[in-house]
Amino acid sequence: MYLDTLNITNFRTFRKAEIQLSHWERVDDSNFPTPKLPNINLLLGNNGGGKTTFLKAIALAALGPAVSDAGIYPYRLIRREPNTNDESPDNPDTYARIRSTFCTHDQDNAPYGLVESEVTVSRKGDLEQLRWTHADDKLWYPIFSSKSDAFFIVGYGASRRVEPRDQSNISGRARNSFQRAQRIQSLFEEDYSLLPLSAWLPQYKSENPGRYVQVVNLINTIMGKDHYQFTGEIEQGEYIFERRGLQIPFPALSDGYRAFLGWVGDLLYHVCITCPSGKKLVDNHGIVMVDEIDLHIHPKWQFQILPRLSRALPNIQFIVTSHSPLVVGSLEWMNIIVMSPERGQAFRPKRVEAPVHGLDADQILLTEFFGMGSTRVKAKQTELEKLTESAREGNHDAAKQLLRAMTKGMEK
Repeated sequence: MYLDTLNITNFRTFRKAEIQLSHWERVDDSNFPTPKLPNINLLLGNNGGGKTTFLKAIALAALGPAVSDAGIYPYRLIRREPNTNDESPDNPDTYARIRSTFCTHDQDNAPYGLVESEVTVSRKGDLEQLRWTHADDKLWYPIFSSKSDAFFIVGYGASRRVEPRDQSNISGRARNSFQRAQRIQSLFEEDYSLLPLSAWLPQYKSENPGRYVQVVNLINTIMGKDHYQFTGEIEQGEYIFERRGLQIPFPALSDGYRAFLGWVGDLLYHVCITCPSGKKLVDNHGIVMVDEIDLHIHPKWQFQILPRLSRALPNIQFIVTSHSPLVVGSLEWMNIIVMSPERGQAFRPKRVEAPVHGLDADQILLTEFFGMGSTRVKAKQTELEKLTESAREGNHDAAKQLLRAMTKGMEK
């Protein structure tokens, strides 16, 4: 399953918005040519611009008719315009609507093509409720089975953390809530923790060694040779990672490595249990959402992260957010959706048709993707503007000062 289009009405920062997303099944056309990494969608925008809200809307839409029974409690999802207190059902402030179309595959146990979803959030007083409001739900029946490999989607919030190994309880999770909802829970609950590799992978080594080898290889492919490699060895119950002969258990890795390997390990767990029988893990189709994909990651790694994910899991549609111009520079404009401000503190998603792949960070920050007038601190920019004006008027000393000032930082 891939998300094809998303239409949002009255959902937090969005009054009314519609956008097409990039995926392998989209037909190339002049308005939306196929990018080199067609399974990547990057969401950009200022803080409060709706990037996380966009991911939440996708997660709710992907639960289909199971959304009302998934154990997700909506909080302030309905947009509330200023100076409106009318509680009547006709007031648009009392509901939000998410309409979407998904492209299905054989794995979804549905005819190949597009299936529709419509989820409404209604409000009575301070209480919000999720409801499936599309006229037809027959194609969505597999969504009600936790064991079904259909309609695969996983989502990770920005506050993701890995559960301690000695506190992990996979069977307990299965009893406590709908497993499909668990996969997107961290988008809605900040304290929701992820399963560590050591909680689920060891059993695969004996019960399904083929899948075990695939997991090890996928982790190392995603990480790349410049970073810690997954050895598969266990020391005192924790997996060991190695770089240039230095071996470190997972809990002792830096925040950046633990943050990245944490959600990758959790993702591969869900990929393993949903991958159709007889298929390789890389054959699994579905949607993966990651808020703040570059969390704790060094700039050098930010260049590489999305291309590596795209190639390691080519049949997964990635929808991620970031504030990094380096992440942007690894993509093409067709991969990028910008949250553009509108009147009244609202936003709408749009694409900026401008060449961006390969530009340096400063160049990218000055484009419409970020909308910054300058990458210099305000005081320095003011100084340069004054010197530039004097130089234009023929002041040779100002011209010399301008050249010197442009090549060094401020002393105070």
